[in-house]
Amino acid sequence: MPYFVFTMLSIIWSTTWIAIKITLEGIPPFLSATIRFIIAIVFLGIFALIRHIPVKIARGDYRILLYSAFFMYIFDYGFVYWGEQYLSAGVTAIFFATFPIFIGLFSNYVVKSEQLDATKIAGTLLGFLGVFIIFYDQLIQTQFNLQILLATLAVVTGAAGGAFSTVLVKKYLSHVPAVPLTIHQMFWGAVFLGAFGLLRGEIQHLIVTPRVLYATLYLGAIGSALAFGSYYWLLQRISALTVSFIIYITPVLALVIDYLVFGTPVTWRIIVGGLFIFGGITISQWQAYRQWLLQHRSMKSSIG
Repeated sequence: MPYFVFTMLSIIWSTTWIAIKITLEGIPPFLSATIRFIIAIVFLGIFALIRHIPVKIARGDYRILLYSAFFMYIFDYGFVYWGEQYLSAGVTAIFFATFPIFIGLFSNYVVKSEQLDATKIAGTLLGFLGVFIIFYDQLIQTQFNLQILLATLAVVTGAAGGAFSTVLVKKYLSHVPAVPLTIHQMFWGAVFLGAFGLLRGEIQHLIVTPRVLYATLYLGAIGSALAFGSYYWLLQRISALTVSFIIYITPVLALVIDYLVFGTPVTWRIIVGGLFIFGGITISQWQAYRQWLLQHRSMKSSIG
């Protein structure tokens, strides 16, 4: 079952990039993300009610929770949705794969929970070189369009914002159970996104077609509620390092699906840049992988 869930999550998170692209055909970015998470909150609330899971959170945790919600939803989802208006779904997924590199940077410099060693520095530099290669490819294809530059910066900044939120949650909110944490964070995230979307006047540009509606429902019910619940379930049964390998799978599948659905060409620079990014992630996570491998072997030998 854990490997089935791992495969299911890889497929779901690969297809969400395509679904986001479809929702943007009729719903502007910040309101599109808002509707997605309102749907997810409804499903998670029903799940908590059926399973009798308390959703109350201590008042002392709310300040950090609000910070984490702002960076996760305005930066991560808001910026990524906005950027994907001008980038292909597959390229957006690859740019967002810089997420674990930012996790390493913030863990070292912001919350100081991990040390940034030579391998993590090398991995970070290699990853950003990959971003530059793909970014330059996009500029060439669009004749150095400024909008592509801004979209790329938005997606990479979104990955940084999501990473910062994750580091905050890991250090200050790890004692809060997954379901109430997700519901409260999503609620305030939807409030922030909705307010920002209304201020931008996005409600005047809504065009809800059946195709857009189905994609939005899919993102809310499957891409958010089911995916988040499955992710936390999986973390309780296999190592976090193994789960993190999903970050390698989703951009590759997203590129394939993007080609099949939208006919988006996969250039050699996208392939090379993606390999640089994945190589950077591998190098930056190498010490963690070796430590996990030693622990795994030690457990097997003690059982044997």
